[in-house]
Amino acid sequence: MTDPRTVESVIRHVSDQFRRTCLKGIPLLHNNNGAFLSFTCCLMAIESLGAFMKPKHRNGDRFKAFIAAYFPEPLRSQQEELWKFRNAMVHAFSPGPYVLTHYNRNSHLTTQQGRTVLNAEDFYEVVAQASARYFEALTSDAQLRSAFIKRVDEIGLVMVLPPGEPCA
Repeated sequence: MTDPRTVESVIRHVSDQFRRTCLKGIPLLHNNNGAFLSFTCCLMAIESLGAFMKPKHRNGDRFKAFIAAYFPEPLRSQQEELWKFRNAMVHAFSPGPYVLTHYNRNSHLTTQQGRTVLNAEDFYEVVAQASARYFEALTSDAQLRSAFIKRVDEIGLVMVLPPGEPCA
């Protein structure tokens, strides 16, 4: 994929799909029944963007690399804890080293019983802002673009069709 217009259109496609499925979908989960899933989806978003950054690396390495590159402090310094959080959420249905809440912005990043509190809306905003920084960097960083294209070539394009659109 050497034609820059083609690369640009693929970046735009993936970016649009990411915004539509993750960034518009996750806030719908910010309620009593969905807050846990909101965190899980945010963690999946981090992992998927990390895979675009470093397609040949292991899951944990690329997850932590994305956080190191695009998250603000103090979460940037919590890469290891966030990876433990991801594993606990995905494999054990547990928040691991964190306490989770939603609609509780005053508690975000405070400490409760020795564990850091994450508020769903604040954590989502961090992921949304980090993803925007990533897609912006993708427009001008040749190494990042090359890794992105390798990942797209490996997994194909993200396709979530809206209702009524033909699958053919």
